[in-house]
Amino acid sequence: MRIVILGGGFGGVNTALKLGKKLKDSNHEIILVAEKPHFLFRPSLPWVIFDERKLDDATLPLDKILQKVGVQFIQKTVIQVLPKNNRVVLQDDTILEYDYLVIATGGLPDFEKTPGLKENTYSCYFEDDTKKTKEQIENIKSGDQILIGASDGNPCTCLSYELLFEMDAYLQKQKINASITYFTYESDLFDYVGNKVSSTLEKLLNEKKIPFYKNVTVEKVEPNLLHLTNGMTFPFTFSLITPAFKGADYIFASPDLEHENGIIPVHNTLQTKQWENIYSVGDTIQNPAVIHKSGWAAEVEAHIAAENIHLSLQGKTPEKKYVETALGMMELGTEGGMAFVKYPNKRNEAPMIEMATQGVLPHLMKVAFEKYYLWKLR
Repeated sequence: MRIVILGGGFGGVNTALKLGKKLKDSNHEIILVAEKPHFLFRPSLPWVIFDERKLDDATLPLDKILQKVGVQFIQKTVIQVLPKNNRVVLQDDTILEYDYLVIATGGLPDFEKTPGLKENTYSCYFEDDTKKTKEQIENIKSGDQILIGASDGNPCTCLSYELLFEMDAYLQKQKINASITYFTYESDLFDYVGNKVSSTLEKLLNEKKIPFYKNVTVEKVEPNLLHLTNGMTFPFTFSLITPAFKGADYIFASPDLEHENGIIPVHNTLQTKQWENIYSVGDTIQNPAVIHKSGWAAEVEAHIAAENIHLSLQGKTPEKKYVETALGMMELGTEGGMAFVKYPNKRNEAPMIEMATQGVLPHLMKVAFEKYYLWKLR
């Protein structure tokens, strides 16, 4: 049997590693296809743009990661998936047949969804935009108006909060007297991970005298001016606005793959709702149980998908399921960091248990996680 994995991020790499270990002594073939030759540890990128890390510190070569578990690596662009024929079309019209397929190419920034956003904001999703953002941040001066926010449709607002607090810390460190304004489409700050997180963030913003706006949607962005759908406008000289997400181009070019803006509906087993031999993990998926999209969530999903494929190869029913859970850490600038968890409560009537803590310890936990994760993959 041949298992093809599309994507070299958290979801794809962890699926490959898990399957590689499980199928090490078998005749099954595992192939990972990715457009770039390296794995990028995206949680480090907010540190990179504020000159707390080097970009090279956040990347590892995929071939070396996969080699140790016997997974083949192909560096090519995916053009189309043909599920009726169990085929993937790669660049140069290369055809790759599969018995099982894992789609793990992640969610891509959909800047075009909001008029003017692409031309008038900066970001840190990939290497090139991270470099440009870092260069622009170095040009910020006293008197500048900085706008940071999360657009409607962005599934991971955690990044916008990290950018907000890291920017505040950077300005203090550089002794730059510039103003910051924050906005989000959420009804409350980071509301999907719990009330404690929301109240903590609101308290910190009030203490720092950073104005913030909730439950607002971007209509359009002009040079140095943001327009909201409620009629409010905000001038700015520099902006970091996280956009909505969409799936990879090849998903749109695959007429037999059901999706919403490139995001694929899946069962809790991580099988797509159309094709039982196609799985999807990471930011590419749509499922009510996935309340927080992150590298940690993608890894959990990857392990579930790998377990279920392994069960299928043994002639058993895929039974491992993703359970509604959120676990994460984020930077809070001068306030250290925050760790949060939200998981099902089986003991009393409350549907979920929510916990959060802030301070130096969560910051050190995130640093330790970064070091451990990159060490683990080497």
